[in-house]
Amino acid sequence: MKFVLRNATAAILLVAFLIAPSAHAEDWLKAETAHFTLYSNASEKKTRGYAKKLEAFRTLTNMLLGASDNGPQTRFTLYILAKDDQMLSVRPEFARQVGGVYFNCIEGTQAYSAVQNTSGAAQDWNLVVLFHEYSHYVMFQHARTYYPAWYVEGFAEYLSTADPENDTITIGEMSEGRSYTLAEDRWISFNRVLDPGFGFAGDKNNNSWEIESFYAQSWLLTHYMLSDDKRAQNLNAYFKRLREGEAPVAAFEAATGIKVSSLKTILQRYAQKTFYLKVPVTDYPDSQLVVTPVPAADSAYLLDASLLTTCPVDTQGKAILSRLQTHLTAQASPELRLAVAHAQILYGDVRAAETGLKALVDSAPDSFEANYLLGRAYLKEAEGKSGDDANALIDQARASFVTAYRLKKMDAPNLYFLARSFSSKPGFPDMNVVNAANGAHVLAPGVLEYAGLAAFADLVNDRRDDAVAALEPFVGDPHNRAQAERIKNTVDAITAGKPTAEVMKIMNDNSSPPESSGAK
Repeated sequence: MKFVLRNATAAILLVAFLIAPSAHAEDWLKAETAHFTLYSNASEKKTRGYAKKLEAFRTLTNMLLGASDNGPQTRFTLYILAKDDQMLSVRPEFARQVGGVYFNCIEGTQAYSAVQNTSGAAQDWNLVVLFHEYSHYVMFQHARTYYPAWYVEGFAEYLSTADPENDTITIGEMSEGRSYTLAEDRWISFNRVLDPGFGFAGDKNNNSWEIESFYAQSWLLTHYMLSDDKRAQNLNAYFKRLREGEAPVAAFEAATGIKVSSLKTILQRYAQKTFYLKVPVTDYPDSQLVVTPVPAADSAYLLDASLLTTCPVDTQGKAILSRLQTHLTAQASPELRLAVAHAQILYGDVRAAETGLKALVDSAPDSFEANYLLGRAYLKEAEGKSGDDANALIDQARASFVTAYRLKKMDAPNLYFLARSFSSKPGFPDMNVVNAANGAHVLAPGVLEYAGLAAFADLVNDRRDDAVAALEPFVGDPHNRAQAERIKNTVDAITAGKPTAEVMKIMNDNSSPPESSGAK
């Protein structure tokens, strides 16, 4: 038995009217704090300031969620883009209004934020974008249920206006940009805001003012619902109704007692009296912030290499591979060789990747990335084999993943592929798979493939409550209705105590293609 899932990429966008950026540095900087890694081609002063404020913002989100630093710690990676049109390099199909994007997929989790000239503005829009993208990460890390698109964006907008200054940080401040949009009085129907069929994607086909209105109205509705304890409780009841399959508008009206047709009037009145809070938070010390220049040779391909972690589609992935290969020379750095190998595994010649990675492991046996990618190469090559040949390659993959695990225990992709590599052993999925799969899921709970493998391992090992908890946040996903319905039916079958074989039949619905180890 196995769990079959579509290869999914969650890309959560922030759309705004971008202003042409000011002069920028051509080279990249790397800024590291206790919990963040920033790559930036903005000025060092800006980069330092944003890194420190992200740490303050993280403290705020932990306070709001009651989270602590006692659990698994993962670093959040973010790219600050100061050059014209670099966001179009992230995804060529993006509209020019896209100011930031958060990716959450099988290859990893990270965000990109465009830098603008915000001189004269009351709010630092660049900081708003950074906080918006990190808020998506926070939401997915702590999600225990399905959230509709308007709340995903509205919650990120609600937190994004936080302002860390002088050992305090605000929460719930008015959004200058969203307030301006609302004042234009070009509101879209709240039926469209609440219904996932609205179809917002942030690509070049979207009407820009409708997208702006969607964000602004989602922000104000979220602010309104979270500003009162009773309304916040009703919001949770609404999420529950959505999870159970109720129509979005009907679910909202039944849970909140608010007629959707009256929302515009209610929120226009509320907008005149919104409030915010100030929370004390210690400034992040300069002594714990390390900023180093990225070598010029590595700066040339850094953005392309980073995109491999975002699961781009075949055409973009192959173009990335081609560009990376143009930088290869006899003196190429190990980092470039690793990037080329990663691209080859996903979009090119896996045997060439394997040859290059073996050489890198021989020269640097303590390289986590080289061992991890070598495991990926073996696993990918095994997909074209069968029987003993496939099992031998899977065994080699597992050995590489185990070595990588010893070098870096808290890496979600490595744990996920390590769990999969036990498939060549009798008794799959045993408790080794349960531990590795759940480890990946805990570190990155918003990645569907991780949740699916964890749920499968839990189910087979009679951990039904854990299987349900892993899958529930994906029930009702508007971006893939067929898969969401399949996951809902799977959860219902597990909850009803159906036999494992019956649950697995629902999980492995033939309408989905086989699970893939890379972007396809």
